[in-house]
Amino acid sequence: MKITFVVTDIKGKNLVFSSDTLKTYSLDESVKLVKQNKIDSVHVVRAGAGSYLRTNPNTMEEDNLDYLSLSSYKLFASLDQSSLINSILGLRRYFRDYNRFLEESVKRIDDIIVIDGFRRTTKQRVVTKLKPHREIILKAANHFGIDSITLGAIIVDEIARMLPLEDIIEKILLCTINWNSSVGIAQVKLETARGLIRIGYYNPNPNDSKLSQKYINKTPKEYLYNYVVKPKHSVFFAAARIREIIDQWMPVIDLSDRPEIIGTLYNQPPRKPRNNPGPTDRGSQIQQEFYPIAKTILRK
Repeated sequence: MKITFVVTDIKGKNLVFSSDTLKTYSLDESVKLVKQNKIDSVHVVRAGAGSYLRTNPNTMEEDNLDYLSLSSYKLFASLDQSSLINSILGLRRYFRDYNRFLEESVKRIDDIIVIDGFRRTTKQRVVTKLKPHREIILKAANHFGIDSITLGAIIVDEIARMLPLEDIIEKILLCTINWNSSVGIAQVKLETARGLIRIGYYNPNPNDSKLSQKYINKTPKEYLYNYVVKPKHSVFFAAARIREIIDQWMPVIDLSDRPEIIGTLYNQPPRKPRNNPGPTDRGSQIQQEFYPIAKTILRK
């Protein structure tokens, strides 16, 4: 077994290792496997703070852990910026192996969801992930007065982008939480959730003083994570974000029935509304491909 890429924290400390078998291991798990001679080309080094892994001398450069590593920040960024996949050797290798897995797991190649040229997951896996949250999505859409299918389609997009890296992300979140960490079934960024609480769109627990509009800027991200990761709050934050977008643009244009534009704006910084907005490729895919998937689940 070989390590295909390594995820580090902001200080460069190795957190998670992914192998060519698509298995993900923590540092402690990896150390044990190396000692059992189950991982090639690396060895264990002991230091004052504990054990860590180093590449064996004379190992090919493309197998060097330093070349295969990326920060957790970049890993989360790759969920929205697919171009990062090609620019990082380790991530590119991982998706190469993941593509083989996908091809072997489907009967028809068009059952695979492709985003920005990269095969992300299968339609069936997305449906399986979304179905258990059907009632929450419907309640959230009703609460915020938005189209439930648009909300579902945006969550489909988030699920599809996250699924190839799901195991890796789950292990990283046990070790470190970054300001841009995306969590929960709707993959809501912690800073997005913080902003929605601050401007009064959604509060997962109004009785918690640490979530008050006055205090929220000081609330540690680890504390906020415990709310956002829960399915109900993750979906409600996503719905609140859609409501915020519609409200911001309402003086110029009503986006209530424009899933392609809402999907375009959902992950973008706020911009000045105009009366003729156009969709990005992401927004178009949300409308054309993910909206029908969500519709089959939510309109039974």
